[in-house]
Amino acid sequence: MAALLAVSGPGGADPAPAHATLDITVRGITSAKGVIRLAICPPAVGFPDCKGHELRSASLPIHNLEARIQFTDLPAGTYGISVFHDANANGKLDLFLGIPREGYGFSRNPPFRPRAPRFNEVEMAVSGAAATTISLRYIL
Repeated sequence: MAALLAVSGPGGADPAPAHATLDITVRGITSAKGVIRLAICPPAVGFPDCKGHELRSASLPIHNLEARIQFTDLPAGTYGISVFHDANANGKLDLFLGIPREGYGFSRNPPFRPRAPRFNEVEMAVSGAAATTISLRYIL
């Protein structure tokens, strides 16, 4: 079983009841090399590359070809999650002629299309205690 990381939100107590906990499991990893990179993106920030605008991000270790994390104190809301297997740990999704050379995946596991998914294809409502499993896809 994979180790479960827990990541808290920004410091300070917030009495508002609109916070959530989100457990994310990434499966379908083909190699224990490298790390899994993950970003939780709010709407309207340029999904799937919401770099600099992500609500939370993480670099996850791979255990038994699976990665897991728990985010706590997330504001309740609608988010899209993008993940990729950074097999060579260079901090980016490697491409060849625009095609991912490393495994990638998204919340709600949308079907393959020859383009990045749109936010409405991956959005998930997060409130209370929520969980999701993302399956990676490898093309090359």
